[in-house]
Amino acid sequence: MTVAPNQEAGTYPGLDFGQAELSAVMRETYDELIEFVTEPAFKAIHHELMDLPPQERPAYVARVLMQADELVRRGVTVPEGVLIQRSAFGDRRPTLYVVKKYLPKKYHAAWENVNLTFDNEYEDEEVPRAPELAWRPPLPVSLQSELMACGINLQSVPPDIELLLRAHV
Repeated sequence: MTVAPNQEAGTYPGLDFGQAELSAVMRETYDELIEFVTEPAFKAIHHELMDLPPQERPAYVARVLMQADELVRRGVTVPEGVLIQRSAFGDRRPTLYVVKKYLPKKYHAAWENVNLTFDNEYEDEEVPRAPELAWRPPLPVSLQSELMACGINLQSVPPDIELLLRAHV
């Protein structure tokens, strides 16, 4: 196979980069995130969070991790381009927060961002792997946090919960 001088073998049609280049950029970005979350000040916050009972963790995330001034007060400097966000996924893992960074725009046609996900405790077999359950629309983040704070298993929430909620509002 002949490859153009500026074109990597394995380049996807319509893209000016290949799998190896994308993988290298993703690895570099993951390394940045890992460096941030393993800094002592950030680890101290995460350990404080995980020392709380599971039902108290969503409120702690909102009170500490989602507050820039609280992070600064605790000695955490969030690097440029790094986001700390609450998140929810269709497989209904009890996600508390994610640390995320967008890749350079050049790669967005294939992959937009990388993230490290921090979940509340759960047993692996509790999270479905079947496509029809794992790829459901995620719960709204605020609803997911409220449900976790009430100790409700997210897997027990009906798939059409948003329709039910709208009907009662």
